[in-house]
Amino acid sequence: MENLKQRIESYNKKFDEYENKPLKEEQTFEVIEGKIPVLLSAPHSVRQLREGKIKGKDRYTGAITIELAKQTNSFAIYKTYNNQDDASYDIENNEYKEKVLELINKHNIKVFLDIHGAKDTDEFDVDIGTDEKRNLNGKTQILENLIKNLNEKGITKIGIDKKFKACTMHTLTKKIASSTNIACMQIEITRKYRDLEQVEKMEKIINAIKSWIKEIG
Repeated sequence: MENLKQRIESYNKKFDEYENKPLKEEQTFEVIEGKIPVLLSAPHSVRQLREGKIKGKDRYTGAITIELAKQTNSFAIYKTYNNQDDASYDIENNEYKEKVLELINKHNIKVFLDIHGAKDTDEFDVDIGTDEKRNLNGKTQILENLIKNLNEKGITKIGIDKKFKACTMHTLTKKIASSTNIACMQIEITRKYRDLEQVEKMEKIINAIKSWIKEIG
């Protein structure tokens, strides 16, 4: 059986390959359907275009999302092509956001977790954006359980709305929270927890989120 590093490398190949291919399909994202009513999202798994400027991808967020979905039987959506857009930032004509809402309504999703990557910082290892808990739609226990699971895996430097608050409609989390009554959070994972050279750290973050998802299911 493949170990975690091998699986992440295997999943990540597709994102590297996608970036170097011309767009041949109309759909610029892929979906994994599951049974646990949690929807994971990686809108920056490939490069994006924001306000006329190309921004780099949040490396390994797509692969981590796939790993989590497969290990927990939850739902997932992730970008596969840069179609001159930003699936997280764009407000108008955003097929990715529309698909997220469709999945939530069709499958009675209870929790939405938008997965992003941050630079290494002394401020936090993980920053969870909730817009002062407004995006939780009253379901604060969801956040408390995530923090508990992170702590249990040794991840204690956790920011809540420290830098990435998910407080504007340019964020998927705020858009989905405003359009539904489910608990929504944006999680920013620093680079050292998305580094295959420090795979033991990546394993900690994956196992923490995996345990949290299983509690929801």
